[in-house]
Amino acid sequence: MRPSQYNLIENHGERTLVMNAKTGAILSLDKQHAESMCRMVSGTEWEPDELREALLQGGMLLEDDRDEKEEMKAIGRLLRFSNRSLGMTIAPTLECNFCCPYCYEKGQRKTTMTPEVEDRLVSFVKERSRGLSELEIGWYGGEPLLQVDKIQRLTERIKAILNPECSYSASIVTNGYLLTPEVAETLAACDVKMAQITLDGSRKDHDSRRFLRNGQPTYDAILDNVSKVTHLLDISIRCNVDAHNIAGAGDLLDALEEKGLKNKVGFYLAPVDNINDTCPSDSSCFSMEAFSREELDFYSHAVDRGFYVDLTVRFNPAICGAVCAGSFVVDPEGYLYKCWDEIGMRERCVGTLAEGPRMNAQLVQWLNYEPSDHECEECFAYPSCMGGCPNHALHGGSKQCVSQRYQVRQRMILTEKAQRLLSELDSAHV
Repeated sequence: MRPSQYNLIENHGERTLVMNAKTGAILSLDKQHAESMCRMVSGTEWEPDELREALLQGGMLLEDDRDEKEEMKAIGRLLRFSNRSLGMTIAPTLECNFCCPYCYEKGQRKTTMTPEVEDRLVSFVKERSRGLSELEIGWYGGEPLLQVDKIQRLTERIKAILNPECSYSASIVTNGYLLTPEVAETLAACDVKMAQITLDGSRKDHDSRRFLRNGQPTYDAILDNVSKVTHLLDISIRCNVDAHNIAGAGDLLDALEEKGLKNKVGFYLAPVDNINDTCPSDSSCFSMEAFSREELDFYSHAVDRGFYVDLTVRFNPAICGAVCAGSFVVDPEGYLYKCWDEIGMRERCVGTLAEGPRMNAQLVQWLNYEPSDHECEECFAYPSCMGGCPNHALHGGSKQCVSQRYQVRQRMILTEKAQRLLSELDSAHV
């Protein structure tokens, strides 16, 4: 037996916390069990007991012949090149009712999918449906809710051609302005389970950067919609932050509580990034290390207020859909891409719905991608990030670390606190 290289141990008050970044398991040990664990880790005590079994189950202890890094790579390859699953991120339109200054799709053709492209999309899925066990659809844009009728029509046609053994799931990324209860009912009928919606902190900050094309505000309408659809869809709220609005990010918690949405929706912070050189406010963007500090402060405040936040660090085997052979992004004109940050960029396309994927230079680099950086492999956060964003590594000129790499000990303490809060919330609902 030997310890995992992805263990983190921290004394916290009278207890010792042990976390494994591969499994996401956290143990809180009293002094006696902590001392016993240290003897097990050092190889001086191997008596079978409950603690040893807990350490084995949590991935903190391993059999001597196991190689964690090679295991993760092997599992990742199996998932990436499986022919049993298909993932399609579909943009029925690149039109949008918002005019956000940091939008990375600026300059792209604002097209909408024609009936002919719809036919080609259905044919594309049908040709790959034999032997398929899983189909995942992500509706994207532009603003996909400008074309709810297409979502409804395509869902019906695609589900009709799937074999009975193939599971179907769908999600949507939307600005939320058009997500009325009626629209949410339509999406739920289309087996859309989750909607990601953006609210950029305070009302003032949000309305200064996420406004309608005519300049009108959107915050109140979105929040009102969210409050009326949580029984129909799982809602995940994304809060984009930079130096301009981070001070008001906490106001989002106030708004959720006032609307009765506390612990009824999920939420997370995301740093504004200068994707594709389209962001005019690059100087206000956080470095990942700076963002990690702001993120930790925000989540600490949220947990202290009784909001559950899932901070668990765990193995992310497939890394990203962009490097999976059976994952594609489809623009309204039927062009295929591997990453949704590249949608509409014809020079990055990897094929069309009509012709299928082309083994061009773009596709080859995605399929050949391997997270092989030695520094990354030795990092505590490696199982969760697997080398970070592949698009950034391939086209950004350097690797981009994830926020979990920083303030890891404080994160572990906060994660354990959040998990205790979740147990209390679960007990209260029993």
